[in-house]
Amino acid sequence: MRTVSLIAIAMLAACGKTAAPQVATAAAVVADVPKGDPVEGARIARRVGCDGCHDEGGKGGGFDIKTPEGDRLVAPNLTQRRALYDDAGLVALLHEGKTHDGHRPVGMPIFMFQHLSDAEVRDIIAWLRGLPVVENPGLAKSALTAATVKQLQEGTYPFDDDIPDPGNQPPATRPVEPLALGRHIAMTSCGECHGRDLNGWGPDDPAPSLIVAKAYTPEKFTRLMRTGEIASGGESKTGMMSGIAKYRFASTLTDGEIAALKLYLDSR
Repeated sequence: MRTVSLIAIAMLAACGKTAAPQVATAAAVVADVPKGDPVEGARIARRVGCDGCHDEGGKGGGFDIKTPEGDRLVAPNLTQRRALYDDAGLVALLHEGKTHDGHRPVGMPIFMFQHLSDAEVRDIIAWLRGLPVVENPGLAKSALTAATVKQLQEGTYPFDDDIPDPGNQPPATRPVEPLALGRHIAMTSCGECHGRDLNGWGPDDPAPSLIVAKAYTPEKFTRLMRTGEIASGGESKTGMMSGIAKYRFASTLTDGEIAALKLYLDSR
């Protein structure tokens, strides 16, 4: 999980000649912009970890780690931070890692979010806009060491979780064909723990390559997603997968989505 798992997850005009045609054109453009579904957005936000890192209701602090290098990374209060972004800005953040003021969103898994469909991002935005304001006065703030700031400025920072793939083109809507849907769910839900290519972050990281999914029968894989119980029974070795399955996946993945995910992982 690179930066995200250095310590276990504590777990974000055309101009016309008269005024009348301009008004009509603008109104038509606004009317054509589809609106997101906040209920579906809440489901997606839970699945991809928004309200895990940013905690229930977006109050912030669900992700709060101190790295061996001395940095502190804290997921901020979304009900306050959202005011800094218009909807286009939130799309740019999730798909491109572009923040409102140009800094890198260190620790935010943009490499996962870049694969979210345009429709899914609209749903997340609708969920985010609808969250009641939550005060969290004790919330700490992220703080980077001078050495890390220098690395970021020079382009030598060793972690790239917050950088999308060059030329990535997210789909307009998520796939419906089972194999493609399974890949979409995996790429938008699993990489944070299991690596950018789903083959793990390396021998020093506790999360394995998702080749391990092939050891599960469909029934045991469904049980894992629903209860966090691994194939041999009981909790996962570190408890991380079991906890994430129960918190993120149990209430957000349908039986069909779980079957599609298993189909894709078995095909790799």
